[in-house]
Amino acid sequence: MSKRRWSKFWWQDYERDPALRLCSLAAQGLWMRLLCLMHEGEPYGHLCVNHRPLHSRQLALMLGVAERQIARLMAELRDAGVFSTTPEGCIYSRRLLRDKAVSDQGAAWGRTGGNPSLKAASQTPASSPPSTQPTGVGEGLSPPHKHQEAEAESEADCTLTAFGPNDDVRLHLFKHGLSFLQKATGRPERSTRALLGKWLKMLHDDAACLLAVLAECAAFNPAEPVSWIEAKVRARVAELVQPIAHPASTSPHAQRLAAWQNVPDMEGV
Repeated sequence: MSKRRWSKFWWQDYERDPALRLCSLAAQGLWMRLLCLMHEGEPYGHLCVNHRPLHSRQLALMLGVAERQIARLMAELRDAGVFSTTPEGCIYSRRLLRDKAVSDQGAAWGRTGGNPSLKAASQTPASSPPSTQPTGVGEGLSPPHKHQEAEAESEADCTLTAFGPNDDVRLHLFKHGLSFLQKATGRPERSTRALLGKWLKMLHDDAACLLAVLAECAAFNPAEPVSWIEAKVRARVAELVQPIAHPASTSPHAQRLAAWQNVPDMEGV
């Protein structure tokens, strides 16, 4: 059983998750129950008991529903990309793992006196006059969280669309866009580069369009940024696809048919 008796739950992020909103109400309710089980799971955030993955039959016994219904709803959640699976087939929540990593990092910083970057920024030279501004209570004791309280600051610091007419949009994308995607998803650079390359290919190498989608993601701050951006990119691709008007056939047979249609109907001839 997990040692974490409680955890922060961001209701707005849950409501904004586009992948989950595509699922039925029954699947959404099942996902909430699975989150409770994964919170108690070991390792944390994984749908398992005693390091053993839970399958449909075991979930049906624990939740008191038919195994066929569990299998159908789990398939719906899987197709929507709500959860991920390990190579061993164990289901886990990406958000729970990210929150745990942030919490563990904060605990580690707390044992050493706070966030090193914040402590270094708060130190002033000996020659400078003392500051008259009051010091915030608990400053430097917790790591920065990218949650609703810091949305205004993150939007002010966002440089995803700050490129001029003389700048290379593609270079801007793989510099600031890549950095944003790494922070938003917690994935390594190699994985985020592959995602950018995939989306750029879907948009026919339109870096400005992809950069605009990333800017929308930074402002919207969804719970699952990869699924959200994927849906937005597909929507942009659908907008770009226009029906092609085929010219009228000019074959000899079509010309003869058109000529016969122009002949008046003369009775008695």
